Formats: sequence, structure tokens, C-alpha cells
Amino acid sequence: MVQIGGFLGNSLRPARRFFRVGVWAEGAPGGLFWFAPWLCWALLSSGCGPSFEAEPGALGLPLADRDVLETGRQTGRWPGWRGTNGSGVAPGGRPPIRFSQRHGYRWRIPVPGRGNSSPVIWDQHVLLTSALEEADPPQLALLCFDRRDGRLRWQATVELLKSRTHPKNGYASATVATDGVRIFAFFGASGLACFDFKGRVLWEADLGPVDHQWGTASSPVLFDQSVIQLCDAAEDSSLVAYHMASGRLLWRTPRPSHGCWTTPVLVELEEGRQELVVNGGAEGENGQRMVVAYDPSEGSQLWQVRGTSDLVIPTVLVGNGLVYSLSGRNGPILAIRPGGRGDVTQTHVVWSYRRGGPYIPSGVVYRNRLYVVTDAGHLTSYNAGDGAVIWRHRLRGPFTASLIAADGRIYAANERGTVYVVAAADQFKLLAENALDEPCLATPAMADGELFIRTEGHLYCFPGPREAVAAGPGPSRLLRGS
Repeated sequence: MVQIGGFLGNSLRPARRFFRVGVWAEGAPGGLFWFAPWLCWALLSSGCGPSFEAEPGALGLPLADRDVLETGRQTGRWPGWRGTNGSGVAPGGRPPIRFSQRHGYRWRIPVPGRGNSSPVIWDQHVLLTSALEEADPPQLALLCFDRRDGRLRWQATVELLKSRTHPKNGYASATVATDGVRIFAFFGASGLACFDFKGRVLWEADLGPVDHQWGTASSPVLFDQSVIQLCDAAEDSSLVAYHMASGRLLWRTPRPSHGCWTTPVLVELEEGRQELVVNGGAEGENGQRMVVAYDPSEGSQLWQVRGTSDLVIPTVLVGNGLVYSLSGRNGPILAIRPGGRGDVTQTHVVWSYRRGGPYIPSGVVYRNRLYVVTDAGHLTSYNAGDGAVIWRHRLRGPFTASLIAADGRIYAANERGTVYVVAAADQFKLLAENALDEPCLATPAMADGELFIRTEGHLYCFPGPREAVAAGPGPSRLLRGS
């Protein structure tokens, strides 16, 4: 799921809540240290700005990433929710087609606590959040695993400030974002925190009382030198931006919204200007819900399109010069031309359907096709340019995890832990049906042809076809050439 809560107060949280951060580091004497209160205000030079990804020629794709896709070079990174810019598309690599709970993995490790956030991969780091509700006191954890063997490198914990949530959601559904120097994690009522790659807190922001009956889940978005967080709740919803290095509040824009669990997406227009698009949640005239675009540098509202459903969860998709909005239980699908000012419902909707949208899973735009899976398992391929239906097929659901795509394939994980691999082609072709035999609500991640899947209790790394792993009574054994 995907959401946030309201913002109140200053950008800096009272020290008593966040400054006592426990960091467990492998090899450290005693294993656990408590860092004294501190706040890092120094500007850290990353050299790794935010990146954006879609298909070649799509809006929202800087030239550097176009080169990656066109030449097939591999980035080795999946830096936030659904990779780069929420696209769900992995550049380069040959991910596996067939795998299971016992075969095909490089490693499988238990994950402490509970959470639905997705893995984030940066070089040899795999990042994940989890709620340790059984701890005394209850805590939220940022976990860092070694990509090579799955070992837990460190664990940073913060205080779990409980608020209302849904049993299916919990307290750790937002996926972290990273620029390779800092890691940004949204923890609902416990606020927004910035960590370094040793698990130390650099700064934290108090987002105020976050309250919604279904909890929170919207993930941070990185833009230029800012981190942007959608804070929709039952009351006092807003969109906020903080300076990456210092945690200083840059801007706050109120939103007339009573609940939205999506993650914003950046769109780059031809003239180089960028827009931050939020899929639904804000109420217009007569209570109509809208897709809304903001200026990411200052937070001002640019344009809106009416027609989404209530309580929107899926992330908007960017490709082929369009923005695609999916929402609702069998709700609307809108293909929108970005740009413009004010209400552009009548002028910028290129094609639409009143029905067919999912309630929770985000789709994917891949190779001029829009792939959508509903909660019940209806998988549909649309022509992304004109909305024509290419094919439809029913998979066994239900589905909460979003779709991802790579190497000519679509990956769809249902709640029972079955991962379907479907050919990205103009005729439906099921390539594999892989059973992990454990509940799965988190969206998979992919980098350099490696597939990372979080189930209810474990984190898997499935390598590409050159490597496979056979499970046995002892340590996992690496088999090559399979």
C-alpha cells in the first residue's frame, strides 16, 4: 500500500523521539551501540543525483539514462520505490525466469519484524525497513544487507510511534530512497529520517500527527538537492520538501485531500522543465478527485485532471510522452499529456477508460505497452499510445504487489507468493509460474539481472540464468551454468 500523514510544526523533530538511534553493526564489539544525540548540518557532496527511468524516448528520462537503456549497460542500482522514478523498469541484465522457495536463489535470509516495503539496491547494499513491534519498546528498523551473500551489515532503529493502521498495511510499507550517500526513510507518525550508509541518523523531520484509519505508505522522492514527501492523511494533508543534506524545510504545500497512498513521480518536459505528479487524492469542485502536478522546486500547483477514484494507491506511470493514472477497484484509467496550467481535463486527456483500474497494484509502461493487473488478477496489455486493448488474461490472485519489467518480460507477484513471468509480447504467453509458498505483498526489485523478493518472513536474491542455487540441509550451494 502507499500513503502518508499530515504535516505540522517545524522541520526538526524533538530530540527525544529520534536522536536515540540504535545501530547494530556486524563485527562491532558487543554488536549494539547507542549513538549520542547529534545532528549533521554539513553539506555532503554526493555526485549521485536523482535518476529517472522509462522506455527510450519517454518523457522524464534524462540523457544519461537513455544511454543506459539504448546501450544495455547495467546500473546495478534500484534506488527507490519501483526503481528509478517509480517506473518499475530495470535496465540491463537477464533476470531469472524460473525459481522457487527452494531452488534458483543465490541467498535467502529471514527478515526480522514485519513490513511491506520493497528492497532498494545500491551497489552492494540491499536496504529494507521493518517494524519490530515485539521489541521493548517497539521500534522501526532500517536494515542493510550485503548484496553478495545476504548477511545483515547493520540495523538502525528508531522509536515506533503508533497510529491507526490497517492489519494488511502495518508500520513499514514505505520504501526508502537513496542517492548513494544518504538514505531517506518515511516512518509515518515517527516522521522522515535521513541516514548515512553506516546506519547513523543525519537528521530527522517531524511531520506532525499522522492519522488515517488505513495507515501510511507513500515513499520519498528525490529531486535536485531535496527530498519530497507526500503527507496525505484524514486531515491536514500536505506535500513537503526538505534539503537533502541539512534537513531544512524548503516548502510545504497544503492539499485538500482526505487520504492518498501513492508515491509522486517526476516528469521532465521537452523544454527541460520538470513536474511532480501525484495520482489523485486532492478534492476539486463538487468533491472530485484529481491527478495533480506541482513544481518540485517550490511546491506550487501547476495543473490538475479530474476523474480519479477515492483513496488512490497506484503510482502514476510515465512513458511515450504521457502520464498514466490508474485508480480504484475497477476504477478509471487516464492517459494524460503533461504540461499546461489549471484544469486541463478537457484538453490533456488523450484516452481513458471508466473501468479497468486496480485498487492497489501499480502497472508498468514497457515497450509501448501499458500493463495493468487488478487486485483480482486480471492482467491487461494496452497500446500505450491510443489505449487499444492488446490482450487480457486472468491470473490467480489476489494481487497487492506492483508489476515490474525487464528483458522483455513482466513480473507479477500475487499475495500467496506466486510470481508469474509473462512475455512482454502482443500475444499472452506465460513463461513461468514460480511458487515461493509464503505471503508476498511487497513489490519485487531488480538490478543487474538479479531479482530481489521480500515475502512475509524472508528476503530472496535470485540471480540470472548464469547462476542458480540448490537448497539443501546445509548452506546454499551455488551452481553455475544453469
